Amino acid sequence: MIDAAIVGLGRWGKTLVEAVQGKSETIRFTRAVSRDPAQHREFLEKYHLFGDSSLAAVLADRSVKAVVLATPHTRHVDEVIAVAGAGKHVFCEKPLALTKEGAARAVAACRAAGVVLGIGTDKRYFPA
Repeated sequence: MIDAAIVGLGRWGKTLVEAVQGKSETIRFTRAVSRDPAQHREFLEKYHLFGDSSLAAVLADRSVKAVVLATPHTRHVDEVIAVAGAGKHVFCEKPLALTKEGAARAVAACRAAGVVLGIGTDKRYFPA
């Protein structure tokens, strides 16, 4: 079982937790990062998540092996680089970056750290 953290508890971050928690034999969320974890108290309790207000706390937790980013796209590159630097696998919602240079930096950081980088797109199974 992979212990993971979700970063961002907006609509999509919560959707990702709900899709996995208690349903997967491969991954479970154990921590969640939000600017104001108290605002999400009921959600955190329902899904048995420890709430944090900083990514740094999650990156310092050795039990967390992967981080899922459901944050504003303007933060993705720096967050991917930080997660990779902590030696954790990272799944980033689209878009990965706003520029080719930013995407290259994020990919290079994951390659250098030897971690998996996954990119999400909720439209990949649409018929079109």
